[in-house]
Amino acid sequence: MAGSSFENAEIATLTAECERLRATLRTSEEQQRILFDSNPLPVWVYDTESLAFLAVNESAIRHYGYSRAEFLGMTIRDIRPARDVPVLEAHLSGIAQTHAATEAWTHLKKDGAEITVDIFSHGIVYTGRAARLVVAVDITTRAAAEEKLRNSEERFQLVSRATSDAVWDWDFQTNLLWWGDGFCALFGYPRTDISPEVSWWAERIHPDDRDRVYNSLHRAIEEPATIFWSEEYRYLRKDGAYAIVQDRGHVIRDAAGKGIRMVGGMTDITEHKKLLNQYLRAQRMESIGTLAGGIAHDLNNVLAPILMSVDLLRIHMPDEGTHKLINTVEQSARRGADLVRQVLTFARGIDGSHRVAIQVEHLIKDVARIATETFPRSIRTEIQAEKDLWVVTGDATQLHQVILNLVVNARDAMPEGGTLTLTAENITIDAQYVATSRAAKPGFYLCIGIADTGCGIPQDEIDRIFEPFFTTKEVGKGTGLGLSTAHAIIESHRGFIAVYSEPGQGSTFKVYVPADPNLRAPASAAPAVADLPRGHGETILVIDDETSILTITRQTLEAFGYQVIVAHDGAEAVAVYAQHRDTIAAVLTDMVMPIMDGPATISALMRVNPHVLIIAASGLNSNGRVAKAAGAGVKHFLPKPYTAETLLITLRDVLRP
Repeated sequence: MAGSSFENAEIATLTAECERLRATLRTSEEQQRILFDSNPLPVWVYDTESLAFLAVNESAIRHYGYSRAEFLGMTIRDIRPARDVPVLEAHLSGIAQTHAATEAWTHLKKDGAEITVDIFSHGIVYTGRAARLVVAVDITTRAAAEEKLRNSEERFQLVSRATSDAVWDWDFQTNLLWWGDGFCALFGYPRTDISPEVSWWAERIHPDDRDRVYNSLHRAIEEPATIFWSEEYRYLRKDGAYAIVQDRGHVIRDAAGKGIRMVGGMTDITEHKKLLNQYLRAQRMESIGTLAGGIAHDLNNVLAPILMSVDLLRIHMPDEGTHKLINTVEQSARRGADLVRQVLTFARGIDGSHRVAIQVEHLIKDVARIATETFPRSIRTEIQAEKDLWVVTGDATQLHQVILNLVVNARDAMPEGGTLTLTAENITIDAQYVATSRAAKPGFYLCIGIADTGCGIPQDEIDRIFEPFFTTKEVGKGTGLGLSTAHAIIESHRGFIAVYSEPGQGSTFKVYVPADPNLRAPASAAPAVADLPRGHGETILVIDDETSILTITRQTLEAFGYQVIVAHDGAEAVAVYAQHRDTIAAVLTDMVMPIMDGPATISALMRVNPHVLIIAASGLNSNGRVAKAAGAGVKHFLPKPYTAETLLITLRDVLRP
């Protein structure tokens, strides 16, 4: 009995323990079921052999749209797009039962919508079968955002590579700058030289601009209402030169308005600024041209009486000593007239209608005289000219300007002094020389050389020195027009300019002007007063608003056998001509007058008498275009200032053609 009682007690104890264990198991299973069902994320268990769902939680049912019964009648293949099933099966075949895995997959909901999920799985035993417990995290929104970000970054990279700007991205959190490839191309820095440190960028801003740029940039970042920033400054290239850049940035802010990032780009506007400056210079030159034209008109009206007085003075003061003084006055007045023509050439452009036979040696000597009298004494001037130089056909004033421009350029190249050498020689250019120079053509040339012992011209600048506005001089010390004007004048004479220079060895400019070995320049001496053509009592109507010109013209014409009627403006002239038309043989009229100008006066006179003989004079247009515009009634055009000789010869040609 005792033994039986002991066995019964042991059995009872074991039974109680089993019941406790079953209770514990039931509790554990209930807890696991609660955890499984209450998990906010979709959770399921599937058979690793058949891939059939064995269990799903409520979150999976809600998220995917299938009922529990539908899920338990499906396999995990059924929630995959058909395109992914082969990949899925291949993937599963390589996973060990106990292996924990994390993968991103595309799943299908019951309504056909595709979602992107992160899958966390682990091998388990479920109801005696090998299975995997799966937790799915829907990352569709995050994946879309990441894809959008990737696309945005890709577009940013493409734009960065496509643009010529230096695109940059500044992260305020790390204080690092990212530079696009355009930065390397724009400023010549290899990628290995570029540092992401903001200080590396700032150090290369021109010292005079650095504080301004830095201050404006930080004001834009710190002011919550500011989104855009822009600044123009000078930035150092790899080669040591400074580029002018326009830098722009967009400030990206958080919800509180604090700047977290800035994206922008630098544009090299150096050439744009040069073009703008050239345009502004051109506008200034146009204004100067207008002003120069007005000044030239007034100066010509001042010089005209002086030049016409010379021959009258020779008549009334016949002694030789006085004639020397008169010659000095005439030379000075002619020089003044030439200077006015140079001003007009500069203001109006190169004109090729005033071409005569010229002995260039006289021009060279005159320029050498100017250099000797006006240049610093540290510059010595020499002339080396061949005898019997050939004659060229051209505009003496323009050629004088070319030589003077080149001489002034030589002076500026010798700030410490040196030797200025002017040469002239006859040159025959053959085919062999033409092969070495695109501008040259075979033929006879007079070669004018201007050499200096100055600083020389770098080889990379020689090809640009004849460009308008190109200058290496400091601001305010050169316009960049001297050499370009000289080049244009020589081209208009069908010649060319050759340049020879080495830095530190000086420069030589050789001007080649077509010449004629058989041509002779006319004598420069003025004809004797007695040889000037005279009138035979003809009446000339002289129209000019300048009293001094009217007076000297009247005295000159009367001294040489003409009768003169004067009028101070076009309206008075028309009235006088209507009254005396039968006795007036010719009309000499200024083209620029108040009340009624020259063209209007000419038109009115031609209505009175279509056959009226008219000589037009002006200091504004020495090539005859104003006179041509006045109509066929103009028989000749006199550029002011003119001499008594020119006036008398013109009248003879008009009255007795």
